[in-house]
Amino acid sequence: MARAVLVTDAENYVRELLSAQLSPDMYFHNLRHTERVVNAAKEIAQNSGLGKKETNIVEIAAWFHDTGYCYAYAGHEDNSIAIAATFLKQQGADEKFIAKVSGCILATQIPQSPQNLMEEVLCDADLSHFSLTDYPERAALLRMEWAARLKKNYTDRDWWQSNISLLTRHTYFTQYGKTILQKNKLNNIDALLAQFPK
Repeated sequence: MARAVLVTDAENYVRELLSAQLSPDMYFHNLRHTERVVNAAKEIAQNSGLGKKETNIVEIAAWFHDTGYCYAYAGHEDNSIAIAATFLKQQGADEKFIAKVSGCILATQIPQSPQNLMEEVLCDADLSHFSLTDYPERAALLRMEWAARLKKNYTDRDWWQSNISLLTRHTYFTQYGKTILQKNKLNNIDALLAQFPK
């Protein structure tokens, strides 16, 4: 099967799966997040010198990386890998290709541990929202999701402190991430610091 067709089929499959199976209280890790990660992955791949074959692998992994949330919250990456592998086997993909997609998904597990450029691209795409101007709105959705799914409730100051800590400790892996995304992320850190003066 042509890889471009495989990417389209993966997109269609995941769109249908998330629409049908994902809990409505997944305010952050939902189809919109997946779409944004896919778009970020394509952008970062293009700016990282990945070839078409490698970009297709990353794109398919991006579509599947959070599908495991349909069945479990904790350890969702393992479920995502199983869902992707089953789909790809049914499409006639070889084991080597499936292993590369699985590696990309596994690398997004926190703490992230990419082993190659493809995995680095997906890791940076998954947390690219750290660099976006609407980061506070995205973070608020995650706060709602954690309250609903994990019964984690934060005061405004605790949430602010955890976000400062997260963004400060986090590092991007790709050159694009270290330059373009990092610069924008620093702006978000400055904005957060201005929100609660000491």
